[in-house]
Amino acid sequence: MWETEQRAVRPRSTALNVYELLRSEIVLGVLKPLEPIREQAIAERLAISRTPVREALLRLADLGLVDIYPQSGTVVAPIRVAKVRAAQLIREAVEVEVARRATRAAAPDDIDALASIVEEQAFAAGRQDTRRFYELDEVFHRRIFAAADCLAVADELEDVKVHLNRMRFVTVNWPNRPGTILDQHGGIVAGMRARDEAAVAAVMTLHLRTILDALEAIDGAPGPGRKEAMRAAMPAM
Repeated sequence: MWETEQRAVRPRSTALNVYELLRSEIVLGVLKPLEPIREQAIAERLAISRTPVREALLRLADLGLVDIYPQSGTVVAPIRVAKVRAAQLIREAVEVEVARRATRAAAPDDIDALASIVEEQAFAAGRQDTRRFYELDEVFHRRIFAAADCLAVADELEDVKVHLNRMRFVTVNWPNRPGTILDQHGGIVAGMRARDEAAVAAVMTLHLRTILDALEAIDGAPGPGRKEAMRAAMPAM
């Protein structure tokens, strides 16, 4: 039985591993907007051939995370405000409903787990650990999907959210932003403990719309000012 199950598991392709690595580096700002990406350099860094790197870059281009210019090369795509706005709208429509369902369905252990994640986030914020804070934010929201038995929905949203996630990570270290996130996460947990669907939906809606304030600041800046606003927003890694 065990041998049969082992044979049924297909190994991950090298191209998929490269894709997920580069995708993560773009979202987390390790690879910054408009930074050149060279196939040969990546292949050498990962000790692989250029073929899986090329396949990964084509997939990233389809997702809009890199721009490929024939005869010129490949660069990390800029954070495009229109794509962020579209992703935010889709995420809000789905996740507010999921939060309602989680409020009805969550077991006490689910709610305790969410409270523990908020505590870990507060610790990360105190250490100014931007990356860990962001990762825990993802864990918090995925735990809500799990409580609502909607993890398949969370998986479907991953590609939709990728442009939004780039902007979310950029804004994590903006002044007062971690405190606002912690307060809102705490409000969601409190609402779930009280089984108050309306309260949870209201806080979740507010929470998911805070990114729009950052978009207004960047989208409203004229020409070069917009570039400077985005450059200033990028966290130091």
